[in-house]
Amino acid sequence: MARSNFIDMKNILLPIAFAALVVSCQKTEAAVAEPTIDHVDHKHEKIFPVNEMVTLMDDMMVKMHDQTPSRNNNADFAIMMIAHHVGAVEMSELLLKKGKDPVLKSFAEKVIAAQNTEIEQMKNFQNTREISTDYETFQQALNQSMAAMMDKNIKVHDDIDKDYAQQMIPHHKSAVEMAEVYLKFGKQPDLWKLSKSIVSEQKKEIAELEMWLQKN
Repeated sequence: MARSNFIDMKNILLPIAFAALVVSCQKTEAAVAEPTIDHVDHKHEKIFPVNEMVTLMDDMMVKMHDQTPSRNNNADFAIMMIAHHVGAVEMSELLLKKGKDPVLKSFAEKVIAAQNTEIEQMKNFQNTREISTDYETFQQALNQSMAAMMDKNIKVHDDIDKDYAQQMIPHHKSAVEMAEVYLKFGKQPDLWKLSKSIVSEQKKEIAELEMWLQKN
């Protein structure tokens, strides 16, 4: 009689256990099959890749605008041009790291060498504090010289080589205009000589970059 009761109990418990197992499996499958909220968000999210070359250019302009004028023309020119040169060096280093074109890589190496040398020269004047009598007019002209870099119509290629050339052209144009402003207002012999060199050399480099873009 006891064995009969055991068999009857077994017959009752086995179906219940099996049913519980089926329900558990169904829940597990549903949990796996059902996408999480994060998954849905990622699936429908439109990803906009960061253009590193354009970002470097933008960051450089922010740093230049964030500078507080010293009211000394030599110091303000040196401070602004150092930030400008650092931007060119960083863009050139990115080109060397990720670019492919050998002509541009050679160009970038030349930019890094020349502008690092000029940065060291300008550091000698960045702490000058004697107030220039025409500093307001000088500052206004210096700020206007950055217009070429702020042009919102600069073409973006999303190609590291082409974007380097495309962004460096207005970058160099602003350097030329900044140097021309100093040649008009500045009087320090070493900075005057450096400005003359920047105008001459960077105009040549602008022509090289424009030629490269035409061919590529």
